[in-house]
Amino acid sequence: MELKQMNGVLRVHATLKEELGFVSEPDQDIQPYIDYLSTAWPGRGEKIDFLRIFLEVIENLKGGKTTIQHYMEQLVVDPHHFYFCETVAGSPTRVTSVTDTVLLVIGTWLLSQSYFIPERQHRRRIVDAYCRSTKQEYSEATAFSRTVSDLINSSGLLPSAGETGSRAGESGEHFAAAAAAEGSLAEREEDPFFLHASVGLLEAFSIPPERLNAVKLAAYGGVKILWTNNIMRHLLLTHHADTHYLELFALPCAIQGGAERVLSTTGISLDLIDEIESSYATLFNPQQPSRSHRFLLGLPGLWRWCWCLHCSSSRLQNQLLETLKKKSTHGEKRRRRWRYQGLDGHGVVHDPQLGRLMQREAPDWDPMEYKHLWPRILALDAYLQRARPWNLWVLFRDKRETLQYWTFLFGSVILILTVVQVALSIAQVVGTF
Repeated sequence: MELKQMNGVLRVHATLKEELGFVSEPDQDIQPYIDYLSTAWPGRGEKIDFLRIFLEVIENLKGGKTTIQHYMEQLVVDPHHFYFCETVAGSPTRVTSVTDTVLLVIGTWLLSQSYFIPERQHRRRIVDAYCRSTKQEYSEATAFSRTVSDLINSSGLLPSAGETGSRAGESGEHFAAAAAAEGSLAEREEDPFFLHASVGLLEAFSIPPERLNAVKLAAYGGVKILWTNNIMRHLLLTHHADTHYLELFALPCAIQGGAERVLSTTGISLDLIDEIESSYATLFNPQQPSRSHRFLLGLPGLWRWCWCLHCSSSRLQNQLLETLKKKSTHGEKRRRRWRYQGLDGHGVVHDPQLGRLMQREAPDWDPMEYKHLWPRILALDAYLQRARPWNLWVLFRDKRETLQYWTFLFGSVILILTVVQVALSIAQVVGTF
């Protein structure tokens, strides 16, 4: 590569980094995000040209400067644009090329690429969600007549306190049941302390991480962890082919180092970003070991077979991160095969920030701490409470229902003793001959 061309590439990278909000973040910390951006390259033209159009789209749409449709119309009629010069200005081919490219860039930038590219019947989920929430027929022209932030906020796809669908609506049932549980005024007057309010709904629904975490979801609910590049699907419980999946955002480096402030202008709030960062520790570091246990962990290999929640969480965390590392690659051929993937884990880039966030001190699942993610948290908790042991090993470890657990344990002990007694009786009878 010539020196002049190399300098041009470096300038584009530096400007793109600044536009994305990464001011002082070391390059190695945001490299997974740069790798993620590279996977969006459609393979047409030079990659540096795609980064230039990526930069141009951000500059024009950031901060609600113009609507998506107005910006795309400008590109359609521009006869000299460097990226679309191979198509005739104003032609249907130019319209298609501009629409696909701009929406691909927006989806990649907003960490929700899969919602901006066509799915079945050539529909885009972001448009479908927007039209449903505004009670209109499916229309891309209507949806893209808004700014980026208006489109995102009106779509209802981001986690929020009022989120419905995908079982998240159960949160309303939980709160209604809690309100009914307080009883009528006449019933409460029988309580000598009825003048004092009962425990508030917020306090009542705080869920300790020891009760709801990745280990218990995997062990008791058979839930598998699925890494996704789509931030809108974080902490979403999905079901496919008799298996439940918990989708987790795989690129936390993309919402740190200043990038979160730029994303906040597009509808992805800073509070939601904070909740996403906190959720990794609550899922994967739910319990700190006691002082004596910490001492015992110094013994070689103890953590590999210890059943405690802390050691089980550490094993699960290491297993998931190692698997993610193996699936990550920086080869150019593999990157091209990654296009438009991410939900099955093959298009996800390993981000070292995941391990750091998992090691933080875990806060409780609390509606004040997790305002936006709370409906999804309640859906997870409801699923876990309904889940029943699905094999003998899970039944032996499941202590959620103490009566069932101790009944099974004592029954197992009695069965073993009975078998031993029968064996001894047989041996005694045989010995008499």
